[in-house]
Amino acid sequence: MPGVRWAAAPGGTRGYGGWLAFVGYFATACLVLVATRGMLARAGSSGVAVALVGILLGILYTIISFRYLSVPFFVWILSVCGFRFLWNIQAPGLPDLYLDRLSLIWLSVVFLVKSVAERRALRGPFRLDGFVLLHGLYLLAQVVIQEMTYFSTWTASVLLPYAGFFLAKNIIVKKQHLHSLMWVVLALSIYYNVTSVAEKYDLNWLIWPKYILTAGGEFAGRSQGPFLQAPLFGTVIGMLLPVHLYCLAAVKGRMVRTLLTISLAVGLAGLYFTYTRGSWLAGLAALGTTVAMNRRVYLRFLTPVLVLAPVVAVGFLGLAQDKFMKERVENEDTIGSRMGTAVTVARVWRDHPVFGVGFFQYRNVREKYIQPVEIPGLPVIRFQQFRHNSIHDIYLGPLAEEGLVGTAMQAAIYVLIFVALIRKFFGRARDDPFTARILPILGGIMIGYLVGGIAFDYRFFSVVGAIFMVCAGITDGYVAETVASRPTSGPEPARSA
Repeated sequence: MPGVRWAAAPGGTRGYGGWLAFVGYFATACLVLVATRGMLARAGSSGVAVALVGILLGILYTIISFRYLSVPFFVWILSVCGFRFLWNIQAPGLPDLYLDRLSLIWLSVVFLVKSVAERRALRGPFRLDGFVLLHGLYLLAQVVIQEMTYFSTWTASVLLPYAGFFLAKNIIVKKQHLHSLMWVVLALSIYYNVTSVAEKYDLNWLIWPKYILTAGGEFAGRSQGPFLQAPLFGTVIGMLLPVHLYCLAAVKGRMVRTLLTISLAVGLAGLYFTYTRGSWLAGLAALGTTVAMNRRVYLRFLTPVLVLAPVVAVGFLGLAQDKFMKERVENEDTIGSRMGTAVTVARVWRDHPVFGVGFFQYRNVREKYIQPVEIPGLPVIRFQQFRHNSIHDIYLGPLAEEGLVGTAMQAAIYVLIFVALIRKFFGRARDDPFTARILPILGGIMIGYLVGGIAFDYRFFSVVGAIFMVCAGITDGYVAETVASRPTSGPEPARSA
């Protein structure tokens, strides 16, 4: 495999991969026979038939997973990005195993088995991996000190994204992997776009899962998507919009390009219908960064959409008379409450500067620090406006909870990611499609994440952090095949089938 070194086993084989596969298939067959005999006695023939179908699908998925490791990786991406509730296992005293965690466990097991069997080396460089591991362990130590109160939260906000970084770096290693990933993410983006517009116009037959239809509460009137959280939904839509540009450049058919252009326009409308200013900024930053990094290819696909979008919005959708949008934009209470919360967070950090107040502990101490906030040029912000607010950013909030130690490690992670991005982008070869086409998409998504994080705390969720860290893992570890195939002064790696 280009860009990956393989250690050949004695005799010219790849080690124990064949024997492990045989043992695995034999053990699976024995398990099926034992399970079938037990179920015949308890559930009857119909129950056995259903179970056998499930087992056969499981076996098929197992075979595909071991043959194409990117497939369970894509399944994990889909489960994290909105479909985690389709299936779960609940055990007393342990975190609920929703589909995202189950798929991550399966992906990790397959990756480990293949790595041992094929003696696959991990992909460097490892400096960023070290900071990711240290930061994750530092936060885990805080969770342990708190008697594991927020362990489930740690798995969602830290473990899943950081695991995504490591796995993406070591699994998405070929050009076809990248291309397939872009189309998987495009499918997700189209789903989000259609769902957001369908929520706005009550097109219930287009909305799935159906639990979205019963959503309301704090975000009533705003598109919430499968996350039931409008700011989160809007940020995800905005971050993924640049993927349309890659696919528009990759296809040649006029009909497909027309459909992709329509989807991009629908995505802008879907982003708008979340009525979240921070998400709007994240989407604009993502698209702007992508186009700035490759104006020659991507600007010609984005320009028609930006020209037609205002015309369609005002002339056909009547958004100029959107009273809900006017209320959201002119609502100064939200800005005031965010600023009041930011000042309170700064006060918490002032008393806990080195290690912070603890992982997700702000909500437990904020009452001690809340008081009216006086900001020049603004009315006094009364504590009633923000006393129940959670942290609303990914910068000041972690500073208060993790202290200078945690924030320094987090900042180092961001710096190393963008150092790798800049180094690869400006050091690219002319025949390298990765840095010309893919890297601007990854850069746009990651910039959208950082901009959206100014007004929204992602740490309550896994999806946004996972998307960001997957992009970071590919950026840090991917070696373009045109570069990897050049002869080097070191020993030649063994060939892979």
